[in-house]
Amino acid sequence: MTDEITLTIPREPGFEGVAHLVLSGLAVRLNLTIENLEDLQIALETVLDTADPGDEVTVAMRVLDGELETVVGPLSPRLLDEIERDGGSGELGPRRVLDSTVDDVHVDGRNVRLTKKVTVVDG
Repeated sequence: MTDEITLTIPREPGFEGVAHLVLSGLAVRLNLTIENLEDLQIALETVLDTADPGDEVTVAMRVLDGELETVVGPLSPRLLDEIERDGGSGELGPRRVLDSTVDDVHVDGRNVRLTKKVTVVDG
């Protein structure tokens, strides 16, 4: 099964809530665990909150077999560098937060792809 939802939102405070609302609706539809939803919301918030103000950002959420992939962009070179940089040495930067909430982080051009293996709640 492959479902995809794509949003384009302004890079202004408050609009990340729209992306969170769509993500929550997708989680309910897929019957994801609350832990998966919380991890995905933290990862998405980390990227959106650290994005430079500007025109707009596109968030594409794709349901793959056992995974939820979220692609966010275009992002600034500064933020992409921070995401690509290993968050070692105790630094609590975007990369460290992403590594602790999703299974894979990949910078692709001006976008970042976040992949989370999802657990479905029976019921």
